[in-house]
Amino acid sequence: MTKQQKKEARKNIKRQQKDRMRSLRVVKYLDFSAILSDSPVEICDGFIVSDRDDGDVFASIVFKNVGAKQIKKLNIQLWCYLNQNIPYCKLDYSYSHDDLTFGVISAESRELRLRESNKREAIKQNERFGSCVYLKLPESYFTKLEVYIDSVEYLFGETAPVGVVAGGSVRRYSDLDNITRLVYTRVNIYESAEHTHPAVVVPQETNTAWLCCCGNKNPRDAEFCGVCSRERDWQLKNITEEALEEKRAEMNADPTERVIHDKSGYRQDKYLESEAEIAEKVERYEQAMKNIAKEEQQRINHRKKIFKYCILAIIIAVLVYFAVRWISNHLNYNTIFADPDAFLYIQSLL
Repeated sequence: MTKQQKKEARKNIKRQQKDRMRSLRVVKYLDFSAILSDSPVEICDGFIVSDRDDGDVFASIVFKNVGAKQIKKLNIQLWCYLNQNIPYCKLDYSYSHDDLTFGVISAESRELRLRESNKREAIKQNERFGSCVYLKLPESYFTKLEVYIDSVEYLFGETAPVGVVAGGSVRRYSDLDNITRLVYTRVNIYESAEHTHPAVVVPQETNTAWLCCCGNKNPRDAEFCGVCSRERDWQLKNITEEALEEKRAEMNADPTERVIHDKSGYRQDKYLESEAEIAEKVERYEQAMKNIAKEEQQRINHRKKIFKYCILAIIIAVLVYFAVRWISNHLNYNTIFADPDAFLYIQSLL
């Protein structure tokens, strides 16, 4: 490692330590619920956060690797808009091991600690990254923020352009009319999953990923959702908006079809409301940021305590050393104990 590289490494460590100590609050939740077209990464969550102490504003974007190759570096741009259709500011950022910008790496079943995440050189398939990484935004006001995914570098040196602007809309089941939602209850074979992972969005698919009805984004070759275990092919065949409309038309055309008891309420609509979901995500993310800050403070306190103990041990060792030197210079044990009068004198002192 060259001198310049060591300097950059120390700079990144100090920046990361400072970010971990920040007291942050979520200002705005960025909706990236739709999946992207021909992109090796998907955006799981996005937040605009503000430092309570100095007022600095940051963007925090959580990505997910949906490709088969391990990602070594991801290059993006943040486009800031001000009441216009053309961004007035484009900010370049990179996520990589060298820059310590992978943040907290996690998957559906586990989450690494930040120091463990720093040791990872690449992101595997189905892993999330970017959590608790804060991208500095300009202090000037902006009305809209877009994420442009520029390019990706894979583990063994291959670099591929992406050129995708994150965005797009997704249809929510709560936006469907009551009859269509009733049709959904008729065809739904995963009723038990509704209690823990209720259906919130209409499934989608692209060449690289598919969106489960529970909202989780999965790699295109995953046959089952990594969160709720619903089957991909069944969803894309039976509960897309088009499939539900076809089923609704069949029911209307069937003269033997009778009025069916509406079971749509069993899904507990409060869990399908966009505001409630956003509030829950914001609360979870703020708690994650607080946990990171608390962990960093505990680590600093532990280092200070160890430093104090080391100083105390050094002082004691120096005192003992000088005491032994003084005794060896001023007392000659062989002479004292060889002289009966000196020995009797010491006994009288004791």
